[in-house]
Amino acid sequence: MHARGVRMLRAVHGSEAAVAPALRDAGPARGKGCVCRTVGCIGDPPGKGRFGDQCGSGVESVMRWVPAGDRAAVAVWEGGADEAPDPASCAARIAAAKLPWVVDIVPAYDTVTVVYDPAAAAEQAPMEGGGPAVWQRVEAALRRAAASGDAGAEARPRVVEIPVRYGGEYGPDLEACAARAGMDPREFIEAHASAQYTVAMIGFLPGFPYLSGLPERLAQPRLAAPRRRVPAGSVGIAGVQTGVYPFDSPGGWQIIGRTDRRLFDPHAAEPSLLRAGDIVRFVPVGNDDGARSSAVPGGAAGVAGLDAADGEGGGRANATGEGVVRGKAPRTGLIVRSPGLLTTVQDGGRPGYRAIGVSAGGAMDEVALRIANLLVGNPERAAALEMTLAGAELEATDDLLIAVAGAGMEPTVDGKRLPACRPVWVRRGTVIRFGRAARGCRAYLAVAGGIDVPPMLGGRGTDIRAGFGGADGRPLRAGDALPAGDPSAWAAAWAAALAAEAAASGRRWAAPGWCASPDGFVPEGGARNAADGVVLRAVPSADIDAFTEEARERFFREPYRAAPDSDRMGVRLAGLPLELNVRTEMCSRGVLPGTVQVPAGGQPIVLGADCQTTGGYPVIAHVAAVDLPLLAQIRPGDRVRFRPIGLDEAHRLLLRREKELRLLAAGLRCRLPARSI
Repeated sequence: MHARGVRMLRAVHGSEAAVAPALRDAGPARGKGCVCRTVGCIGDPPGKGRFGDQCGSGVESVMRWVPAGDRAAVAVWEGGADEAPDPASCAARIAAAKLPWVVDIVPAYDTVTVVYDPAAAAEQAPMEGGGPAVWQRVEAALRRAAASGDAGAEARPRVVEIPVRYGGEYGPDLEACAARAGMDPREFIEAHASAQYTVAMIGFLPGFPYLSGLPERLAQPRLAAPRRRVPAGSVGIAGVQTGVYPFDSPGGWQIIGRTDRRLFDPHAAEPSLLRAGDIVRFVPVGNDDGARSSAVPGGAAGVAGLDAADGEGGGRANATGEGVVRGKAPRTGLIVRSPGLLTTVQDGGRPGYRAIGVSAGGAMDEVALRIANLLVGNPERAAALEMTLAGAELEATDDLLIAVAGAGMEPTVDGKRLPACRPVWVRRGTVIRFGRAARGCRAYLAVAGGIDVPPMLGGRGTDIRAGFGGADGRPLRAGDALPAGDPSAWAAAWAAALAAEAAASGRRWAAPGWCASPDGFVPEGGARNAADGVVLRAVPSADIDAFTEEARERFFREPYRAAPDSDRMGVRLAGLPLELNVRTEMCSRGVLPGTVQVPAGGQPIVLGADCQTTGGYPVIAHVAAVDLPLLAQIRPGDRVRFRPIGLDEAHRLLLRREKELRLLAAGLRCRLPARSI
């Protein structure tokens, strides 16, 4: 076993899966056999263990790129090397290349995941066989960037000291950990604090560092039942990893101490205290060396009791709210009279921060959000309201131009049905009531000018787990006031024309006679609430052969049911379990919405918009990006089926949808109210 860690095995298989012809079109050919690697050397000094260098075994480590669905590529290293190259260095080289279609770069233990925009990449891709060679373009460009990027741009590791109060109320598991290690608590503290750690990756929560370098004799099992709440700043151990919780959060790690240092601050120029590749040293301090810093959210609270909550997912950070959302706009827009089941401010997401554990987030149904925004003259990804299953009751505090798209929640004004998928003018004081979703799961309400809450980390959407964005990082509640931005000239013209029509008819609202049908944006082969359930097309994972042949066939043959505990983090499915060929611990790597993870119980989880940035569960497939709006509209109890689709076909369908949305945008801009009402 490596001196700095433990051998983590990850199988990369290459035989063709039994669900053949479509699986063979899933991407470039995969290497044969099984490659096992160790990742304990991530903390080596600069110049050692980098990709393309000779590692400690004397065998060169070879990097290759494999697709992770139709929106991400993963760099993996193969060979006989005992030491993996430095993913943080590789990520820095790719970032230095400034590829315009790269959305996010996520270094992890032994991989680098690059999230890309297929439409932007296709603009530079050669046309082959009548279709866009998006993957070929992406793979070739990433390979060149990783090999010849600006070496001077590589992130130099910083040394960060973190003071820790060990044991007592700050480290309730310290004594048990020391006993398991056959040590006195003081010896355990000395051993933990004397080691040098390296940030292997940041994930699970914004700013949460996974640190390699824990002495092997200090390794600890996770708790049998995770705690419902672990205080911010808690230092924990799980297996051969140690880490620090940046927020109050559920967690299953053994807690041995706590720090005052704030690991994540969304208001700071550098939100995360740490980044991949940094060196961390823990410094023991006395438990009476001063009060805890008020900079740490939830700092003074103790450890709560045990609970059956998920150990590394599903929790939310501590969030406080004032009840009123205050923005910079000169006018108010809406007041929430009733929030419904779950209503949040969402936009097109905040890409670019996955490397520090911040989920891209954004609307679950991106297409519905974009259509609603286009109908009121907004940028397509402007902030709007997302309502889940049961809608809100809202009062217009100004004359507004609004649009509704997505699930059918039958909104009404003055008892009259409010038409969907078209611009609607409503008079100040009008109350808009949404009911329960008759079909689908999520509806979107856009306001001309957008919901003008303050932007944070490049987005206005609500990150409930991390507790920022939107309405103070929480779902909306009664009494919240939502500001509206300034409408575009196009929206102002339509508002004036519809206001005149409403005045002439004596009504409080008016809408044109035309609409934008959302059905035009479900590509061929897509199925929404079909007779056999919702059909999601999925690109098989590069690791699909880690599953048994029966499991591979079952996944694409048998139906599943959406579980009641599905949410924005993921749609949990219930059905016949999927089994692996060999059960082993897998290295965590980047994940994104649409990734189909399979936990130990064998029941798949399809990750949603608020999913964590990294995950260590086996992945069987990735839902095609073009079908993510279908995923967003799945209701608890819905039947769900998967159909295999090739990577090139997934790209082709997505590019066709983007073309249709561009045509819609152009058509709307040309539609003038004087002759269109």
